[in-house]
Formats: sequence, C-alpha cells, structure tokens
Amino acid sequence: EGEAFDFIKGLTLETNVYLFSGIIRNYFLHNYLIRDVDLVVGTSVDIPKILKDSTFSVNSFGGYKFELGSKKFDLWVVENTWALNVEKKIDWKLFSYLPKSVFFNFSSIIYSINDKKFYYTEDFLKFLKTREIDYVFRENLKKDLCIVNSIYYSEKYSLTISPRLYRLINRWQKKYKFDLEKAQLKHFGEVLYSQGYLEKKLVYN
Repeated sequence: EGEAFDFIKGLTLETNVYLFSGIIRNYFLHNYLIRDVDLVVGTSVDIPKILKDSTFSVNSFGGYKFELGSKKFDLWVVENTWALNVEKKIDWKLFSYLPKSVFFNFSSIIYSINDKKFYYTEDFLKFLKTREIDYVFRENLKKDLCIVNSIYYSEKYSLTISPRLYRLINRWQKKYKFDLEKAQLKHFGEVLYSQGYLEKKLVYN
C-alpha cells in the first residue's frame, strides 16, 4: 500500500527502522496477508510530530498505535520498550537485544529495513525446525494475554506448545487466577474461548 510504504520509507531517512513480530512470523509460516505492522525505531525521534496528520493512541507498553490505509501500525521508540528497560541495557545494539526480549520464540527475529537484513536467535531457528511454540523472555506485563495467545496461535497456525511453555502458563494461571475472557475482550474485542475451554487446554498430558 502506497501510504504505508511511503511512511516507512520516510521514517528510514530519519532513523534506523526495524520490522518485528507478527508480520515476520506470518511470512515464514507462508501467510502473506498483512494487516498489522510492528515497527521499532533505533533512536529517539519526535513521533507525535511525525504522526501529526494521523489519529494515534499510546498503549500500555509505550507504543504508538495508528492506521494508514487498511494497515494497523504499532510503532515503538526503543527507549520506551518495556522488556529492554527491565533488562536495564544501556550500551547495547538493538538488533542484538530486541529478539531476546520477546515472549514467544516465533517473534525472536527482527528485520532491519535500513540494512535489509534479518537478525534472529537460536530460539527462532528452533521454532522454524520444530513448529513448536516456546517462550524466550518470561517476564511480561500481560501474563494473561500470553496464556490466551499461546492457545490462540497454536490453533490458528496449527502449532504445538512446548512442555516448557505449558508448565509456565499453567503456573501463572494457578497463581494469579486470571479472568481469561476479560483478557480476550480487551485484546480482541470479543471472547474467542470460554474460561473453561482455556483452562482445559492448559492441562498438559
């Protein structure tokens, strides 16, 4: 789409821009329908100024949400990236640490638009080989959504869930007793799975 392409191209003239998350995962799963675009910029830029002609909001992780044409964007300024702040890395290279800061292994890869190059971890390579969902960086502000998404992605893309991930999300649900229907409503705008269904799916045999 021209509008989205022009926006990204203009952004690369000001800073290093990296593509990550679902769009890359879907590419490697041979799903080429693009609705959501996740970008992170490597140095601080004036995002509100850049988005002055667009309606945008700021999410709970400090990312900017907006739309261009039919594409939904999440744009992150790296200083505000929560997981990296938890790690308290100051002198680091974005392409080294961002793939290690994600929850799911299928997100453990970024693409530098400026350099036209992928940066990834062994976790991502293992995912491609096994098609098994696992976690990379376990600290997360939205544990309830991680639980829901583990089931959601496994069913949507016909992927298996690793025993290691099963143990973690089971432990979380037993400890925190999340309202998983509420988490779905907030994220998807609807309830895809009942609480009972998800809790049954969390039982690993």
